[in-house]
Amino acid sequence: MSSQTPSLSTAPTILASRGRGRATSSLPQTQSPAPQTQSPAPADNLRTRLNDEEKLHLVRVCIEYQAEHVKGKKGAFWQKIRMLLKEQIGKDLRDPHSTMRILLQQFEVQRLPPMRQLKWSCGARLSP
Repeated sequence: MSSQTPSLSTAPTILASRGRGRATSSLPQTQSPAPQTQSPAPADNLRTRLNDEEKLHLVRVCIEYQAEHVKGKKGAFWQKIRMLLKEQIGKDLRDPHSTMRILLQQFEVQRLPPMRQLKWSCGARLSP
């Protein structure tokens, strides 16, 4: 009557990892697939760059539809500008409002005298 018990050297051992409550086995594991490297960001995550002609077109479209830029409907106005730019120049500008704000700041800095440029760049708005 001999009972067959696995010897200690061939029996799988279970080791508990500390603090996480997971158990690992010393059994041979199949090789997991190699980790995939991240692919480059999709094209829609890239910044849309406008050349000077396209920037001018953006300004003209904003002026043409300025009557629609009213309190409570400004989001709709910028969505319309975005849609029009996509149709007319073929570029999907994610945030035309931000682009216009930057263009306006650049224009104001260029036309101010040097001392006022310093104050403007510090964030203080100066009266004309």
